[in-house]
Amino acid sequence: MNMLARSVCVLSMGGAAAGLLAAAAPPAMADPIADFYKGKRMTLFVGSAPGGGYDRYGRLVGRHINRYVPGQPKLVVKNMPGASGLVLAGHMYAKAERDGRVIAGLHNTVVTQEIFDRGQRYKSAEFNWLGSVNQLTTVCIASNQAKVQSWPDAKKMQLVVGGTGADTSSTNLVPAFLKTLTDGKIKIIKGYPSTTSVVLAMQRGEVDGLCGLGWDSLKAQAYHLLRDKKIKVIIQVAAKPHPELKGVPFVMDMAKSPDDVRVLQFLVARQYMGRPYVAPPKVPADRVAALRKAFDDTMADPKFQADAKKVRTPLSPIDGNEVERHIKKLFATPKSVIDRANEATKLEQSDVSKVKLKWLEVKGAKIDRIKKSNVFFLDGGRKVSASSRGAKILIGGKKVKRKALKAGMKCDITYLGDGDSARTITCAN
Repeated sequence: MNMLARSVCVLSMGGAAAGLLAAAAPPAMADPIADFYKGKRMTLFVGSAPGGGYDRYGRLVGRHINRYVPGQPKLVVKNMPGASGLVLAGHMYAKAERDGRVIAGLHNTVVTQEIFDRGQRYKSAEFNWLGSVNQLTTVCIASNQAKVQSWPDAKKMQLVVGGTGADTSSTNLVPAFLKTLTDGKIKIIKGYPSTTSVVLAMQRGEVDGLCGLGWDSLKAQAYHLLRDKKIKVIIQVAAKPHPELKGVPFVMDMAKSPDDVRVLQFLVARQYMGRPYVAPPKVPADRVAALRKAFDDTMADPKFQADAKKVRTPLSPIDGNEVERHIKKLFATPKSVIDRANEATKLEQSDVSKVKLKWLEVKGAKIDRIKKSNVFFLDGGRKVSASSRGAKILIGGKKVKRKALKAGMKCDITYLGDGDSARTITCAN
């Protein structure tokens, strides 16, 4: 065999061997989780209207978590307000798709409301808890115009606070049990559209204060008012004092008896999982594991942490397993404590009034500019703004989303006041 023939033979044998090796090599391992999510869309529901703490945290999580879900699906955030989060809890339990493409930020009150057995149509233990973004401290604040400027004052003089949402809203629950368990003289004016509306109502002198607002939300929404001493924190409500609230009375120190301390400890325990996230029941276990890991990885992501700092949204996350352990502890609370807590959170009719909202109306206002959800325009020659979040918006007689609003449009606008909520925005084409 000449040299050329030998070379061809060797090359042929080498090629055949390479082919055999290639045939023998195992195929690349498929990732069924990534294959499922790739090219799909996820939905993250928030159980409140746009604006406020739950919405702010939900949109923060929504900007990042899909990067850590295998397959990196697209994600949209949708609001499903109603009954202070209970509508969303019922939806996630009974109606949401159970394939891992739907998650939700629930209110931290959903577990205690179930324990109180107030007719809720879900079982907290059957949710797949992914984790919580923050551990919550709630506060009561008073306007610098109010007679009440401290919690001892509130035990002598009536403190009129604004409330939002249903009776299960923290802004109604917290003042109710503070009245019962610490002898605060509190009256609640219910029916404000948002905590932002209550803070603005405080500035207008309609109410003295607000109870049950998260310290994190207060800093994000009204930092300038704290800085300028136009509002004051008069009590902090949590399992332990917050390091940023030194000198502010702590709720456990205000209790009337050791039994009341135990009731308060149960009532504030929900705040340990202050901003919790879930997947529905019966989602496949491997997808739940992937979502939990995605949640944990998001919490550890420097980009996520920097984003949270930018929007003044504090983080103190706990994982899904820890949330589940905490829920089991809540359900193990003695019945005597639960019964007392249940009674303490019920609103007495004599302590509650319905707000009479004073809607303002301006005709043919030209929209000067739009910044996020805020629409800027002139009312009687005065520069004002109103939030379009939750407003009914019509353009040319057709209902549209708020992103359809543009500078230069002439609109009839019904709103509560400068910087407050709009109810309707009706514009020409």
